[in-house]
Amino acid sequence: MLVALNLVLSYVIKLPTPTGFISLVEVGIFLAAWLRGPKAGAIVGAITGGLLDMLSGYPQWLIFSALIHGSEGWCLGHAKPTPTSRLVYSFLGGVIMVIGYWLVGGLLLWLASPALSWLGALKTASVEVPLNSAQVIIGGLVATLIQPFIKVQKMEKESYNFDK
Repeated sequence: MLVALNLVLSYVIKLPTPTGFISLVEVGIFLAAWLRGPKAGAIVGAITGGLLDMLSGYPQWLIFSALIHGSEGWCLGHAKPTPTSRLVYSFLGGVIMVIGYWLVGGLLLWLASPALSWLGALKTASVEVPLNSAQVIIGGLVATLIQPFIKVQKMEKESYNFDK
C-alpha cells in the first residue's frame, strides 16, 4: 500500500530539472524503511523509483532508479529509532542516492553524446547534485513530520479468521 501511496504522491508532485525531475519519492522510502526495516525500504524504494520513471516518461532510468532508491531504502532501514542514528543513516542513504544519480546521469549523457568526454559528462550531470540533495533533505523532513501520525498495525492471524 505504501508503494501505491508513494507513487501517487511522487507522480503528482514533481518538478522538472535539466535531465529529469525531482519529486517526493523519498517520503515513502524513508517511512517504509523507518517503520518496517531495510527490506521494506528496499522494496518500496525499488518499485516506486522504477515505476515513477516509467510512468513519467524516463524509461532509460527505470533499472538505475530501482537500484539506487532500493539501495537507499535498504540503508535507511538500518537506522535505529533515535535522532542520531536516523540522521547518520539518512546522510548515508542520501549519499547513495545523490552519487548514484550523478554517476548514472553522467553515464547516460556520455552514451548519448559521443563528442562529450566522460569527465565532461560528469561535469554536466553535476548540475543535478544540489537538486537531488534537496530532494533527499525535503523527503526526510516530510517523513519525519508525518511519521508520528502513522500507526503501524500488527497483523494477527486471528484478525483475519473468517471462520468465527
